[in-house]
Amino acid sequence: MKQQLGLTFGGLLFFLFLLGFVVYTASRLLPAYLDYWAVRKALVDMANDPQLEGGGLSAYRDAFAKRLYVSSITDVERKDLEMVKVKDGVVLRAAWTVRKPFIGPVNLCLDFKADSEAPRR
Repeated sequence: MKQQLGLTFGGLLFFLFLLGFVVYTASRLLPAYLDYWAVRKALVDMANDPQLEGGGLSAYRDAFAKRLYVSSITDVERKDLEMVKVKDGVVLRAAWTVRKPFIGPVNLCLDFKADSEAPRR
């Protein structure tokens, strides 16, 4: 006698539930990670910008705020930017926390840190 192979209705429902949970979780996390990548790119661009070289923290924060505004990033603020002067240039750092509602009283809390070093000359 041949054994039947296939997917049961209960197995299909479980698979669809699991797939839906993964897609829902990704839809809640993806915007925060897209913002992270945009902030990291902004820091690299600012570190390589010759017009900002030699400027103080306020010049970097103004440029950072403009880049955040253009990219429509609301989770990061200009005060989150730190500048550390090193021997060969500056290191720009930004750290922020994002809280996204998930399911009922459960929130997703994501801590991001991005930094960029100025090019060595």
